[in-house]
Amino acid sequence: MLYKKICTVVNPESSQAKDLSKILATKYSDLSWQIIENFDFSDINPMDLVIAIGGDGTLLRAVSLSLQYDVPVLGINMGTVGFMTEIEGENAIEELDFYFNQKVRTEVRSLLEVELNFDNKPKVYKALNDIVIARGSSVSMVETITEIDGIHLATYRGDGIVVSTATGSTGYSLALGGPVIDPKSNDFYIKPIATHMSQFGGVIVNSQSICQITISSRKDAQISIDGFIEHKISDGDKISLKISETNAKFLRKNPSNHYWSTITEKLGIRKGKFQ
Repeated sequence: MLYKKICTVVNPESSQAKDLSKILATKYSDLSWQIIENFDFSDINPMDLVIAIGGDGTLLRAVSLSLQYDVPVLGINMGTVGFMTEIEGENAIEELDFYFNQKVRTEVRSLLEVELNFDNKPKVYKALNDIVIARGSSVSMVETITEIDGIHLATYRGDGIVVSTATGSTGYSLALGGPVIDPKSNDFYIKPIATHMSQFGGVIVNSQSICQITISSRKDAQISIDGFIEHKISDGDKISLKISETNAKFLRKNPSNHYWSTITEKLGIRKGKFQ
């Protein structure tokens, strides 16, 4: 076995995911096997592989754990689309042996490093998918003063702004009309939400650049990091974003170009004829 210390992160709202995790733990009882069903990572033993059982939301949580131990993630899809997962739930029992016993490809994905400055007290997070800055419960619009490498790009006035990685380009930014970015890219994408410039396609920023966003709002706004870390933000708060030196790692059976074979299927795009 290539991996002997396994930690499974399970969608706590899915009974099927919980059942599958127990079946796998029994099948591989000769391995060290931890099961996390509540996303509480405070009391965990070291591991050499994280298995996420759920949808992309569960996988994002699993990635946050894997970064603490610098180990890869294997995603088992129990959700609907599963852009980042590797194995479908109904095939997991049969296919998992291959990943445990064969040397498969390790795919590297870039992360956004997010620094929040509240009252001169910086907090730093990493995001695999995206960060979303949005107005809070108030109907008032929020202004996001956006700079790239110290140069003012724009002040967007609307519902907020999304900054996504290449991985996150199939998420919220895609729903806003953004492009799908090659997952091997280290660039990131900035797209305003429901502004008077809503037809503006956004900008793709190179991986060496730093983006700073300053909040200008009479009402509280909020920032969401990968959909599960949230903070209230206020007028004058600054958010700094750049591509992290740390990467997320995933186990993949197929070559990297296989992504383009599956992405159209997951998005429901008809391919048409091919000769």
